[in-house]
Amino acid sequence: MYRVGAAGLIHETNTFSLTPTPLERFIQADGFYPEMRSGEEIFRFKQDRYNIASSGFLEAADRLGFEIVPLVWCGAEPSKPVSQEGFEYLIGLILDMLKRSLPLDGLFLDLHGAMVYGDFQDGETEILKRVRQIVGDCPIVVSLDLHGNIAPESFRLATAMIGYRTYPHVDGFENGERCAVLMYKILDGVPIYGAFRQLPFLMPSTTQPTTKEPASLLYAYLEQVEKRFNLLSATIMEGFPPSDMPDTGPSVFTYASEQRAAEQALEQLYEFILSKEHLFTCDLVEWDEAVQRAIRLAKQGQGPVILVDVQDNPGGGSPSDTIWLLEALVRYRAEKAVVGLIYDPEVASIAHQAGEGSWIEVDLGGKSLEGHYPFHGLFRVVKLWDGDFYGTGPMVKGRLLNFGKMAQLKIDDVRVVVSSVRMQALDRSFFRVVGVEPEEMSILALKSANHYRADFGPIAGEIINVEAPSAIIEDPSKIPYTRLREGVRLKGLGPVFKRVS
Repeated sequence: MYRVGAAGLIHETNTFSLTPTPLERFIQADGFYPEMRSGEEIFRFKQDRYNIASSGFLEAADRLGFEIVPLVWCGAEPSKPVSQEGFEYLIGLILDMLKRSLPLDGLFLDLHGAMVYGDFQDGETEILKRVRQIVGDCPIVVSLDLHGNIAPESFRLATAMIGYRTYPHVDGFENGERCAVLMYKILDGVPIYGAFRQLPFLMPSTTQPTTKEPASLLYAYLEQVEKRFNLLSATIMEGFPPSDMPDTGPSVFTYASEQRAAEQALEQLYEFILSKEHLFTCDLVEWDEAVQRAIRLAKQGQGPVILVDVQDNPGGGSPSDTIWLLEALVRYRAEKAVVGLIYDPEVASIAHQAGEGSWIEVDLGGKSLEGHYPFHGLFRVVKLWDGDFYGTGPMVKGRLLNFGKMAQLKIDDVRVVVSSVRMQALDRSFFRVVGVEPEEMSILALKSANHYRADFGPIAGEIINVEAPSAIIEDPSKIPYTRLREGVRLKGLGPVFKRVS
């Protein structure tokens, strides 16, 4: 029986975000991520069967006969860089338990791939560096979100890295299983050789969903190449553009039992992705025009028109409280429209104090970004919620969630779902819990980028990606990078980045 350690430290860092990343967000439940777990508590991932890599790894470990040594697992929603002190505390917890757990036959790490801490330092590289110093030549298998910005040094330090293949991320559990299977092969003596390469261009977020072209083409080809060369694993990282780091951007890596096979497969994947580069460009509609278009389309009655507030996506580090779409929907007298989730604990508390059926005059949202402003209005409090509820869609099905005090407010025929926890609109349950049935709405203004597609996509009549100011800039050619590596194209066939000396 192989003795395998299991740990996790997950954060997707938007280096342009103003949203703080206090240590307590890793300790308490934070949006998509459950509370910190250590020791035996980690085994709850197996019984809960979360859409998280650790859940899949632990379940597969049972079938494969591993003896799991649980260490520490924690994660927090995307936001600004983790402080040096916070990082040292969290990695310290993992390393202390790791030292006490030796010897190990293998180590599984549940990471993200785009973590930044302190003074713009690469989180994953540092985690792997410190862990490797302790475990020596022990195999380390790493699960990654497909938005990882992977440094060559991270690739060298890990024995194997395996990335998600879906966006929306509905294969977190399956990725953990993939990691466990590869770990077993490595421990059982199968030789493993890897090949790695970064792509020379950035992929805007709205081009990254694997449910549609162009990204769907890449992942279909990935599976073909994996079979053609009998690979142990193959990964395409799409990268996380709102991160001003040298290694920001897509990468591809392959593993095989022979070096030549890994390198040949890598070359084919790399060339195929380059052949599709021209498709990775931006297509956004300015918010005022987008709302007018949505109102016209809604009258056709072909299903809800989804306005995607891409740049205020809390899943990318934005505050989720801008009011551009809300203001325009009210101004143009939209009917059967809903905006959500707007993060405003203060207004949610006022609504709860007033009670359902009451009217409240409040300044809603617009409190996080410099130069922005709240929406002042008189709202009716339609329905309140404070407590646990279960997710229902593909990304969080069966998950027990809690966003604190929540409220459905209404002004004219526009509804707003207000939350006390910053969380992107990726599941219809987030709306139903306060009495909004998304499929009955004409317009859904969702603060998300792509994860909404998993649950809202099937009911959408039309989808409009909206350009409205927030902490994310969707078009990478407009992002004020200073640390990106020289020569990267700032979108498909876009301008080339050059550092200013």
